[in-house]
Amino acid sequence: MNAPVDRTVTSADGTVLAVTEVGSGPAVVVVAGAFDHRGTPSIQSLSSVLAERHRVVTYDRRGRGASGDTDPWAIERESDDLRAVVESVDGPVTGLGVCVGVCVVLHGIAAGVPLDGALLWEPPYRASVDPHAEDVVFADTLDEHVAAGRRGAAVRAFLAQVLGIPMGQIAGVRLKPALWRALLADAHVLPRDVRMLNGLAIPERVLASVGVPVLVASGTESPDWMGPAARAAAEAIPGSDHTVVPGQGHVPDAEAIAALLDRIRAAQH
Repeated sequence: MNAPVDRTVTSADGTVLAVTEVGSGPAVVVVAGAFDHRGTPSIQSLSSVLAERHRVVTYDRRGRGASGDTDPWAIERESDDLRAVVESVDGPVTGLGVCVGVCVVLHGIAAGVPLDGALLWEPPYRASVDPHAEDVVFADTLDEHVAAGRRGAAVRAFLAQVLGIPMGQIAGVRLKPALWRALLADAHVLPRDVRMLNGLAIPERVLASVGVPVLVASGTESPDWMGPAARAAAEAIPGSDHTVVPGQGHVPDAEAIAALLDRIRAAQH
């Protein structure tokens, strides 16, 4: 799960971020989900396919993988990090957000990060949650689990409540020691992702500030709530589109993502 650090960039608060690049062509910066890093299998597979036609830039978000971390954490720092990565790339850059990474991309664009467009795959909001509510109680609970050394409890709660994974499947994950250890390693940053997700409520004011072309996509094989969440997010972003990709689940085939990126590129020209 280790990927070479091709270079580093320094965020506004001095945090050093690890960056990997592959391929050549139009640039795309990938912002992955809660448990994904530059070197995790799904991101490496995605990068290798996209690199056939794109310059693919991946980075470890602060507190993850080979990147540094600086207190205090704030959503604004994640936007600063994305800005530092994007501004280190020559020419126009498209953002690709996956799961929680969607929220990082959206907050970044709203804060003025210079992306020329974005593809957003299945943001894990809940369309049924009051968009004017911001539930920080769950994030605080995860913080308490981590502080008390209950990293496993934090991971189980996040998988169940944020990603909607049944407890039986979570128990199965625990039977895979290497995978479970990798999830535990990121337990301390999960409360941040809940806050990044606005307590699972769609952050309408943030999304209304997005002023670049955005395509929000979801798959037919994902949990039932993900499609409505993607559709509701698209409705809150001015001028954006929502598309449903047949046969794809929450971890999509890299070829499906490549086709969606081609669609965005065609629309930009």
